[in-house]
Amino acid sequence: MSKPVAVVTGCNGLTGQAIAKNLGARGYCVVGLDVGDTPKGDFAYRQCDITDYDQIKAAVEAIGAQHGTIRVLVNNAGVWHGKTFFDIAPSDYDLTYGVNTRAPFFLAQEVAKRLIKAGGGGVIVNLASIVASTGSGVTDYGGSKAAIVNLTKSLAKPLGPHGIRVAAVSPGTINTAMGEKVPKEIRDKLIASSGLQRAAEPEEIAAAVGFLVSDDARYVTGATLDVNGGL
Repeated sequence: MSKPVAVVTGCNGLTGQAIAKNLGARGYCVVGLDVGDTPKGDFAYRQCDITDYDQIKAAVEAIGAQHGTIRVLVNNAGVWHGKTFFDIAPSDYDLTYGVNTRAPFFLAQEVAKRLIKAGGGGVIVNLASIVASTGSGVTDYGGSKAAIVNLTKSLAKPLGPHGIRVAAVSPGTINTAMGEKVPKEIRDKLIASSGLQRAAEPEEIAAAVGFLVSDDARYVTGATLDVNGGL
């Protein structure tokens, strides 16, 4: 019996690697998407610039042809440039929304169309952020993540009748390269104001994704799960 297929975007980052490993341990055939030449993990891989719709469509079609219907999509890829409001250029804004918001929309669209054609049943998990509700000094990033939370809610009802669940994970500070880009004084303040007084490990975010994908979460859709250590 062939394994169900799970696609993880941004698979070469630490969180993406952890998600891919978690889903692989759960019995999925994991296919990673990233812009790098090679994968940073033990999983099938396809190089893809997810800001390019044609590349998204080609990747989804190729994965379906090679591995079978994509049953799980994890929209993990994200960018954060660290610039404040008055310094954000149109190119910064376009890249932020292109990766963080536009790509998850069209990836979900392409995967859901094929799931419905195959008879339905699947899960889409989007990576949001605590700044979706608190706001962010990096204003376009905060807006892009708020859009992801709304997209998650908005997709749940039209896809639900087809047995497709949609959920989001909303992390706080994570020990990753992106997390390290946050200025130390801000990062320290965020950690100090959290209940657990530490940043998350990528594996802890991956565990939340794994739960949402699992049958234990079979009645969870349209929801955003906070995984922020009580921030």
